[in-house]
Amino acid sequence: MIQAPFLRVVLVALALLSAGQAVASNQIFKCTVNGRVTFQNSPCPVEKPTRPPTKDELNSERKKRLAEAAAQAASAPKVPAKRQEPTGATEAVRDSVPSREPAFRCDGRQHCSQMRSCAEAKYFLANCPGVKMDGNRDGTPCEQQWCTHPFAK
Repeated sequence: MIQAPFLRVVLVALALLSAGQAVASNQIFKCTVNGRVTFQNSPCPVEKPTRPPTKDELNSERKKRLAEAAAQAASAPKVPAKRQEPTGATEAVRDSVPSREPAFRCDGRQHCSQMRSCAEAKYFLANCPGVKMDGNRDGTPCEQQWCTHPFAK
């Protein structure tokens, strides 16, 4: 004969188990509808799949963006290049020796860690606005990284 307390424990365990299964069968779905996140008992509505853009569409979009950028660049006011006079003997010697102009251009870089040589840092300091490479304002950029070696170019 089964004792009453044991039977109660078994019945309670069965009741909890069946309640847990009932809760597990009620799924909650996280859906994004019209840009808003919702939680619901039914599955999320299926959005109509979009087709990927074709090459022609991508190329025409790119050409449009390039044309807009060119129009903005043409209408932007011209900023005169900042020129600096040579301050030391090394610059005077360098200026007297004929050399090719380096192929550098102002591209938004501002710090010494973005440069690859002393010559590039000097070009940026002399010609580009907003650079932050001459902390002591002595005309020599990147003294701790590029322009301290006696043969620095």
